[in-house]
Amino acid sequence: MRCAIFALMLLALPAHAEGLGPKLSGDARMGFVYDRGPDWAQQRENGLRMTARARLQFEFTGKTDGGLRYGATFRLDPDRQRPRSPTVFIGE
Repeated sequence: MRCAIFALMLLALPAHAEGLGPKLSGDARMGFVYDRGPDWAQQRENGLRMTARARLQFEFTGKTDGGLRYGATFRLDPDRQRPRSPTVFIGE
C-alpha cells in the first residue's frame, strides 16, 4: 500500500516549467490495408487485412546545478525492420 501511495505522489508532482524529468509520448494507428502482393510460398496474403501499430517513446532529462543538461531517450517499437538504438546526451 505504501508503494502505491509513493508512486501516486511521484506522478502527482508538479511538472517543471523547463520540461525536465521523465516524459512519455507515443502514437498508434489502426485500420485496413488492401494488399495485392505476390504469392510467396503458397501463402495467400492478398486482399483486405486489418493492421495496427503502437509505439512508445521514453525521454528522461535533467539539469545540474551548473546548468548542464543531460538525458536519455529510447523507443519501444515493434518494427524489427528499422530498429532504433537508444540515445544519450550531455549538454545542449
